Amino acid sequence: MAQPPLQTVTQKRIDRSTMEGFSFSFFCDICAGEWRSAWYAMNPGRFEPPIDPAVYQMLWNDQHQAAYERAKLDAAFSFNRCPACGRHVCNECFHLAETGDSDICKECVSATRRAVI
Repeated sequence: MAQPPLQTVTQKRIDRSTMEGFSFSFFCDICAGEWRSAWYAMNPGRFEPPIDPAVYQMLWNDQHQAAYERAKLDAAFSFNRCPACGRHVCNECFHLAETGDSDICKECVSATRRAVI
């Protein structure tokens, strides 16, 4: 059975998983700065080697999905979502307003300033 495509936090992500474990990278939608998840080792559970390849693949698929969900949640706390454009950006690309203005990404700040001039 085919796995559904994994939804992402940022526009770009890389699945760095192997048959031994799982890791994912997410990239800032502006500067492409990388945030990498923790490594989650594949756990065959109670199955003793050699494991039937079909069983191993089923276990791997389930654990891969769970590891991705954990990584995606962690990544969501590492990026800021711009309310103006909807992109997920790193702290370096996010503008925290010092006044009553909205906190938005630096590209939206620049666009707003150009529109005012």
